[in-house]
Amino acid sequence: MLQFSLWKRLFIWGFVALGLLAALPNGFYSRVEGHNDALDAIEISGETPELIEAKNAWPAILPNGLVNLGLDLRGGAHLLGEVEVEEVYATRIDSYWTQVRDTLRDMRSTVGTIRRVEAPDGVLRVRLSNPAGMAAAVSAVRNLASPVSSITSIGEMDIVVSAQNDVMSIALSDA
Repeated sequence: MLQFSLWKRLFIWGFVALGLLAALPNGFYSRVEGHNDALDAIEISGETPELIEAKNAWPAILPNGLVNLGLDLRGGAHLLGEVEVEEVYATRIDSYWTQVRDTLRDMRSTVGTIRRVEAPDGVLRVRLSNPAGMAAAVSAVRNLASPVSSITSIGEMDIVVSAQNDVMSIALSDA
């Protein structure tokens, strides 16, 4: 076993004690921070009973240097994110246009020409020149839907496809 002489052990324990003494203020962070703030305020505006009380909360003979903790380490960081759902829905439904166009392009002999028509936000409307092929077009576009993965909507799809006359409407489902 390794044997250290007494003076080496005392030297090591002395360094450990100095390190603990230097780190001591961080164990009483709020008290030392109040003490330091009171010292700064007394320098600027003079002594008041409240400042003297805050200054006396930490002994002057002990070190008062703190490790600067950021808001996240002090428990003060809170992040709140907002999503503008309407914009997300409109962008998502707009992204379906290329998929719908490519799918129906392969069925041009059945559905005729396809045109995107004006629609409210969150809805994609496509006009077919051959309304007789609407059932095939609706079936093909429904195949583009993806299942929704959530506890409340098991087995539901992400889009709803409907048709009226020669116009097909595609919207995001409630799920």
